Amino acid sequence: MLNLLHKADLHSTNINGIRKVIYNKDEYIEGNHVFFLETYHEIEEDINTILTTSEKLFNEYKNEKNIQYFKKLNEIEDGAIVRIENETLFITVRPSSNATTLFFTSKCNHYCLMCSEPPKTENDDYLITDNMKIIELLDKDLEVIGISGGEPTLLGDNFIKIIKKIREELPETTIRVLTNGRAYSNEKFVKKLANTAGDYLISEIPLYHSYYAKHDYIVQSKNAFFETINGFYNCAKYGLRTDVRVVLSKQNYNNLEDLMYFIYKNIPFVEHIALMGLEYIGFAVNNLEDIHINPLVYKEEVKNAIHTCRKYSLNVSIYNLPLCLIDEKVRIYAQQSISDWKNEFSNTCNQCDMKKECSGMFTSTKPYFNHLLVPIKTNISITNKEE
Repeated sequence: MLNLLHKADLHSTNINGIRKVIYNKDEYIEGNHVFFLETYHEIEEDINTILTTSEKLFNEYKNEKNIQYFKKLNEIEDGAIVRIENETLFITVRPSSNATTLFFTSKCNHYCLMCSEPPKTENDDYLITDNMKIIELLDKDLEVIGISGGEPTLLGDNFIKIIKKIREELPETTIRVLTNGRAYSNEKFVKKLANTAGDYLISEIPLYHSYYAKHDYIVQSKNAFFETINGFYNCAKYGLRTDVRVVLSKQNYNNLEDLMYFIYKNIPFVEHIALMGLEYIGFAVNNLEDIHINPLVYKEEVKNAIHTCRKYSLNVSIYNLPLCLIDEKVRIYAQQSISDWKNEFSNTCNQCDMKKECSGMFTSTKPYFNHLLVPIKTNISITNKEE
């Protein structure tokens, strides 16, 4: 698992804020950038904010520059965007990452049994300002930007404000929002969002069961099901694009076929359905007995759910599950969906002919899946979906 949070061994004056890491001194802009030097060099007079892994450089310039010294900082890439707070540094964006995601808030109006990012109540309004700055520093050719939380739409008008900022700075970038969709039951909010975002925004909305009470139990919030469904309809009315996300657990694995049929009958306009393996952190650990199930147990249910989607021409994928834990007839639907900084493979995977096509596992999932893995031995690449 990649380390995104670092603590300086030595630091001088305060260089707090959002900054872009620059290797080339000619690209340095005071106030926006922080210059990275791995080894000792003389520093030009106009470069005042520096990260270094050279203790000698730190000691020489600590009284005249804003400088932080780290014994090791291998994860810092040229063009990375970081949040610096006193002696701590958090990497918010890595150019080499397979996904760029903005974290809007830790607050949420759901308390999902398997939530990997449990809600918090403290004030995190500073994230609004931080994200506005991050957006300004992002590469302009970014294809997709993700938005997550917590529940991002709880920001209300500030949510719209940040979406507008993305549209202004990155007019061709697709925005993918992880949201429970309940705010979309407010038609005025959806209309305002549609006028701001247009076709470039896709909302990825969870729907965990075809029976309202079961969905509400899984998300631990009353009336969530009906507000979410109304949200889908409002999005369709104003042309906002939507996907469905279904996290697979003990609570819903035997409802998958019915849920796919429910989607076909009630919200067939959704663009995509993702059937997702669990991530074993946060509330998922606390509620392990209620949610954990061996993926081999629901292997048949996933296959049948895929068949139902094919029958009704619903676009579907499988996320977060290794190929060897998926029925071979539907492996083609599996996607490499896990963020690279928390993606792992087992030693067993090194013997598999299909490792390159496989999503691997979450770091937190490995202890639960490791003993189940079986290398796939075949020289046939997955190129065609089952006939």
